[in-house]
Amino acid sequence: MSRKSQIFTVVLLAFVGVGLATQLYNNPWGLFKSILVFAVIAGVMYFLVNRLLLSRGTGFTGAPTDKGYQKALRQQKRRNKLKQPGQHASVSMPSPLKLRKMSRLKPSLRRDNPFRVIEGKKNKQKTNKKTKTS
Repeated sequence: MSRKSQIFTVVLLAFVGVGLATQLYNNPWGLFKSILVFAVIAGVMYFLVNRLLLSRGTGFTGAPTDKGYQKALRQQKRRNKLKQPGQHASVSMPSPLKLRKMSRLKPSLRRDNPFRVIEGKKNKQKTNKKTKTS
């Protein structure tokens, strides 16, 4: 915050304090009513914003990065719906034929993943070393 804005804020708060003190001294019931009316209006606005705007999903959090996450979440839910809820892993060991089928299916399931891994340069050594010349 700049120096001018700090001075302006202090002067403004001083005027607010003087005004509240004067109002409290001259007309305390009027001050109480003003504060009560302000609280009611603020409560109604808070209720409207939370109930009407945010319940529709059009609130202030509609960032573009959330759209990708929401899309991936919908895809995940669809995949889970396609799976049979009654199928669980059996207690007995699967046959070798089943193991081969399962291993063939795993890569295809991984391709459907909506997320991707971005490789970084973590723990990689630098190839160009600086030499000291005299």
